Amino acid sequence: MYRKSTEIKVGIFVLVALLALGYLTIKLAAESLAPKGTYPLYAVFDDVSGLVKGARVEMAGVEIGRVGQIGLLPQGKAQVELRIYKKVKISRDALARIRTAGVLGDKFVEIRQGHSREFLKPGEKLARTESPMDFSQLIAEVGPTLKDLRKVAEGLSDILGTEEGRNNLKELVANLRDASASFKVVGQRLVNGQGTLGKLLVDESLYRDLKGSLSDFKVTMHNLRVVSDKMARGEGTLGKLLTDEDLYRSFKKAMESVERGSTAIAEVAEKINRGEGTLGKLLTDDELYNHLNNAAASLERITRKIDRGQGTLGKLVNDDSLYYEAKRAFQNVNRATTGIQEQVPISILGTIAGAAMR
Repeated sequence: MYRKSTEIKVGIFVLVALLALGYLTIKLAAESLAPKGTYPLYAVFDDVSGLVKGARVEMAGVEIGRVGQIGLLPQGKAQVELRIYKKVKISRDALARIRTAGVLGDKFVEIRQGHSREFLKPGEKLARTESPMDFSQLIAEVGPTLKDLRKVAEGLSDILGTEEGRNNLKELVANLRDASASFKVVGQRLVNGQGTLGKLLVDESLYRDLKGSLSDFKVTMHNLRVVSDKMARGEGTLGKLLTDEDLYRSFKKAMESVERGSTAIAEVAEKINRGEGTLGKLLTDDELYNHLNNAAASLERITRKIDRGQGTLGKLVNDDSLYYEAKRAFQNVNRATTGIQEQVPISILGTIAGAAMR
């Protein structure tokens, strides 16, 4: 009887322990999968391979929540529910990305806080997400690169495996050494202020001159700004040219007058081309040209006759005897005029004396 009582007590104790263990297991699992004191946020990824419900959500290496439900959207993307602890606030421009703990560890969601001062409200989505790179895809992309590197290594091995290749390599190293020495000499000269570039680096007078030039440039720019402001206000001749509307209207009228004048000139030119008016006839009438041509020919014939001494005018121009005869005639006329002038006073005095005697 006592033995049966002990077995019953042990059975009851084991049953209670199993019930307690089951309760704690369910409680802890529920707490792990959907912890209390959290609010939901959602993130959409192109691929969530390896991410499971209950995975950690971290920020700067600190756990801030757990992964909730993972579902598929109609667009073919995965939507992940993030159960974030209520004491943690996520900025509106935060970035969510899926990472791996170690090389082959479990997947978790990392959130990087943004710069926005606004925070997401429960149930909203993170605007920025970054899906993980698939390891097989990474291997597929790295494979061709490794093959290329292998080919390069084989090529270098072929080059360096020969005596000529080793000699070329030695020559290349020697050239690099010489170039390094040359660069060292150039650098030393620059430090010592030798050459144009060295003076630019160490000569303070050049710096002061450049500073003075910059000051002059600033003054010039200030003056240009002042001049432009005056022009904008319509001050000065150029300012009035830019802002005076009366001058613009006068210029417009002048241009209209010039346009009318050009039109009139065009009309006159058209009349001349048609042979209208005196100038038009002079330009287009062949008969008038022929008359002028004949007159010029006649004048040329007369000139030739005069030059040959033909006719009265020709003899006057070319015969010297006529010139001398005319000269003697003028001399005789001059002497006769002089005698008359001398006799006129005597005649006048005789006439006066005779009248007095009477």
